Amino acid sequence: MKFLHLTVGLSSLLISLISTSHLLASSTITIAQNSQIDEPFCYMKTPDGKTVDLGKLCEKPPASGSSQTCIAGANMAAKVSIVQANYDGKIFSGKVFNQGCKTIKNVKVNYEVLDESGNLIDNGFIDTQPATLAPGESAAFRGAVVAGAKVQATHADAQE
Repeated sequence: MKFLHLTVGLSSLLISLISTSHLLASSTITIAQNSQIDEPFCYMKTPDGKTVDLGKLCEKPPASGSSQTCIAGANMAAKVSIVQANYDGKIFSGKVFNQGCKTIKNVKVNYEVLDESGNLIDNGFIDTQPATLAPGESAAFRGAVVAGAKVQATHADAQE
């Protein structure tokens, strides 16, 4: 039930950010085309069925001095967001962001590899560099994975 409330809350926040005209005026939003991954990691579907890549919005950390509050609580998946993920046929890479109120360590990105039919053929995790993140900091991850039709991040783990 907590995940449902979190999902609804994050969806509402993202939609309100997108509808804010000054944010749209200062950001470039592109329609995803010919991506090696079927869908961008951070995206939305428009009413006419187009996929809008929101990667530029998702990867922007808050500006210094902003009044953004951190996410408190025990749900680590809510505190560590995967803001970018790419798969080139061999390497899975991307970026995570600590939205929590505390420094976290041993940050890992969990992923799954799917075949052409969408069946799970492998899963695992990749450590981030750096492995320790203060609130508001981001880290990169990069690693070789088993070849598949699609590789997608499932969630990030860490310890406080």
